[in-house]
Formats: sequence, structure tokens, C-alpha cells
Amino acid sequence: MFLLLYPAIISFKIYFDKNVRNGEFPKITLPWFKNTSHRYQKWAKKYMETGFASSVDSEDVAGTEWPIFGSVFYLLTAEEIQSHIKDKDSCQIKEITLLIQKTADIAADVITDPKTGNWVKEKWGSSYLTKKNLFYRMLLIMGLSSYEKVTGNKRYRKMLYDQTTSLGRELLNAPSHLLDDYPGECYPNDVVWAVASIIRADKLLGTDHSALKSKLIDVLKKYSLTNEGLPGFIVDEKTARPLGIARGCGNSGILMFVPELDMISADKWFKMHDKYFWQEDRFFAGYREASIKHNGLYEDVDSGPVLFGYGTVASAFGVGAARTMGRFDRSVPIMLEASVFSWPTPFGCLIPSLMGSKAADSSCLGEIAMLFCMTRPVMAEKKTSYKGNGPGSFWILSSFYLIGAIVLLSEEFRIWRKLIKKLNRS
Repeated sequence: MFLLLYPAIISFKIYFDKNVRNGEFPKITLPWFKNTSHRYQKWAKKYMETGFASSVDSEDVAGTEWPIFGSVFYLLTAEEIQSHIKDKDSCQIKEITLLIQKTADIAADVITDPKTGNWVKEKWGSSYLTKKNLFYRMLLIMGLSSYEKVTGNKRYRKMLYDQTTSLGRELLNAPSHLLDDYPGECYPNDVVWAVASIIRADKLLGTDHSALKSKLIDVLKKYSLTNEGLPGFIVDEKTARPLGIARGCGNSGILMFVPELDMISADKWFKMHDKYFWQEDRFFAGYREASIKHNGLYEDVDSGPVLFGYGTVASAFGVGAARTMGRFDRSVPIMLEASVFSWPTPFGCLIPSLMGSKAADSSCLGEIAMLFCMTRPVMAEKKTSYKGNGPGSFWILSSFYLIGAIVLLSEEFRIWRKLIKKLNRS
């Protein structure tokens, strides 16, 4: 009964939270982040102690990428949470601040542990920290920048400096300012994240890679755009020409960080993303994996499950992209769906927990990704609040939880009443 009543309460709590519609952090963010931090600590310690990374096949994308991806997401989320609470004073705030410090140390250990990068060593060999391998090196820079910001600890400063300057130099000297993630695989989404991470690190290191911002954006605008006016999901490293269509998961990912490089391009690309990838009906709202111009199913480990055209990753990252661009009319309905479809419990969100446990032996990394998207900083000057009543699926599922809980509670009450009558007669 409680597993039905609790998600109903949480779902309605988010729906009636005024902060949500106006782009502020939902009121449940801090307790949820606190709960998830404790569970992340337990997972990370086990991950390190068991050497789980050494046993994962290098072709297992979820098993190899999620641990470092999730740990970086944790640090980025912690950075935003800490910024949000820095001027507040309460026992809860002090507790969360201390929790961030402790958990950030563990997250940094996961990110920098050589065993965590076993899969990229197999792909790139001994040069995995000095040549190409953009995805992994980008995560090192992004994670360690956030780590230093939230803790003030400079113990990884040398690694941060070495990766920032070497990757920045390599991108600047590359023919199209692009580098492969894996041999033969170049994704504009990850290159945008990489340059954004380098610019973030510049603020800590005193280095200057500002020229790289405009050079990358110019190349992407000139060569990589598809018919929708958006970068192709995968492109040729040397020419930047698209090797496939634009996809929702890639667009949403790009739009979370491209505002840090060029807000004009971000605004234009978001409008195109909204025009060709936003989908809404009486029951669902979210971003498509393939644009309205393309038929067929584009579904893989990057997209996550695609249902009725809606991409789960496109929509999840779409929350972060829409928040960054001040479009709460887009982020809020997806957040409402996420809150109800994730099946929240006091022990974590059931559906992401099950998916994470199966994919990467973790029950918390899916929730960390959700928190990451829901706490992206708003960078647009113009903001659009949400004034709708929520997707129909939100009301159907939240009502199912509530009615189910009432039915079970009524049945339990009937059983106890019958038992008490029996005891009174005896």
C-alpha cells in the first residue's frame, strides 16, 4: 500500500510546487539529493573495492560509461546545489554541505581511478590520456573542475591542468577542431561538452582557450548541419560533415552546454530542436529521437527506449536543455512525467534503480542523471513559465497510485475490522 501512496504524494507535491513552474528548484530537490548522495556513497565504495570496472567488457557501453558519467553528473549537480544554498543557513543546509564534501571526494576517486578507464585503454592504448579519446578526457576535466569548486581541494590540480591544456591544444590544432570519442566515432554533442569543460577549467587555472569557442561553433554551423539546421548526431572528424541525421538525444545534450559557448547559436538551435523534435498530445509531452521529417525507429544505447517516437534520453536531457534556455513550458511537463513514471519510493526511484542495477550494477546513477537535468542553471534572459495542467499520462498514473493505495487501505481496514469483531465475540 505504501509503495502506491508514496509516489502519489510525491507526484502531487511536485505538481503543486510553484517553484517548478517558474524554473526554481523543486522543494523535494534537497531531500532527494541527500538521499541519493548516501546511496551513491555506498555504490561508489563497492565499485572501487570490488574492482567492478576491470570485469566489464569494453563494448558494454552502459557498464563502462555510466559509472564515470554518473560520478561527473553527481559533481555537477553538487556544484549547482551548493550554489543554490550558499546564502542559506539551517541544520539541513549544513548537513548537505558536509555531505557534498564527503561524497565529492568519493566521486573524484571513481573518476580518476585508472581502473575506471580500462575500456578506453583497450580502445586507445597507452596514449589514452594524451591523444584523442575525447569523451573520457572531457569527463575528467568537467568532473575535476566541479570537484575543485565544491571542495576547494586542489589535489587533482595537476591532472586538471594537464588534461585541459593538452585537450585544448589538440582540439585547436585539429583540422575541424573535432576529435573522436572512440576510433572512427565523432559526436558534436561530446565536443561541445569538451570545449565547455575546458572553458570552465580556465576559470580555475587562469588559462585561456576562449578562441576555441568561436572556432568550434563556426565549424559546426558551416559544415555539420542537417536539413533541420542542427548538427548531425555523428560527423566526420576531419571535415565535420554529418554522417547521419540529427537526433533528439544529441540535440538535447548539445543544448545543455552550447549556451556557455555561444548563446546566439544556442537560441537558434533550440528553436529548430523545438520545431522538429518537440511532440505533445493529450497524454504525453517530450522530445522525439528522430525529427518529424524522418520515419523509422532510431533506437540504441544512446537514445534509450523510444516509445511512440518519444526518446527517453532526448526527453530527459531535454529537461536540462529547456531549463538552460529558460523554457519551463517544455521542461515542466517532462519533469511531471518523470516524477510519476520513475515510481518514487523512500528508497529511491524504482524504475531508474532497476535499470541502473541491470546496466551498471548501480541503483542510484539513473536518479543522479535526473537530478543533474533538473538542476541545470538557467542561462537565457527570457523565461517562459509553464501554465498547463500536466500531460494526461501524469494524471492517469498518479490516480492509479492513489486509487490503488485507497483500495489496499480499505481492504486492510476491512480485514482488521473483521478480526477485531471476531476477537470481541470470543
